[in-house]
Amino acid sequence: MRTYGRIARFIEGLGASFGITALRISIGIIFLWFGVPKFFPGVSPAEPLAAETVERLTFGIIEGTLATVLTGALETVIGLLLVSGVVPTLTTMILLGHMAGTFTPLFMFPKETWESFFIGTLEGQYILKNMVIVSAALVIAGRGRKNRPAPAELVAGTPALTVLEARRRRSQSTAGSRPVAAPDRAS
Repeated sequence: MRTYGRIARFIEGLGASFGITALRISIGIIFLWFGVPKFFPGVSPAEPLAAETVERLTFGIIEGTLATVLTGALETVIGLLLVSGVVPTLTTMILLGHMAGTFTPLFMFPKETWESFFIGTLEGQYILKNMVIVSAALVIAGRGRKNRPAPAELVAGTPALTVLEARRRRSQSTAGSRPVAAPDRAS
């Protein structure tokens, strides 16, 4: 059990130190991986559906290759911003807006995205994986700045704060000092 505890503490420390950065960079790489091929006609397997979606969303103003290239450009810009870490809040807003657009084929093109009820085609599964990207973007946005406490740590009585208070009291009592009440953070 000691080995398990050491490994668990190491992984937890690694996650606390580098988790958000690793998440941000890995999602950036995914955006680059899917965006760059759209600059080259016929290379991206998502090209036909992306072009058709953009064409429908813009009421035919943007169509075909231009639609695919613009989608690739947006994804590439998002990827570069994520990897670089500059303007994280703006990047998250752009990413979430783009993700809203990527879900529309599930409703606009059900024959291309669903085989049957809750069974996605390859294109549908490709789109559904974006739920993980949206969730990760929210985590990055919520914990993006260094030393920003998690929202649960800000509210007295939440499980995270209760655990932190209990740890603080334990460490103070073992050191021989009296426990100190947590400051009222509601005011």
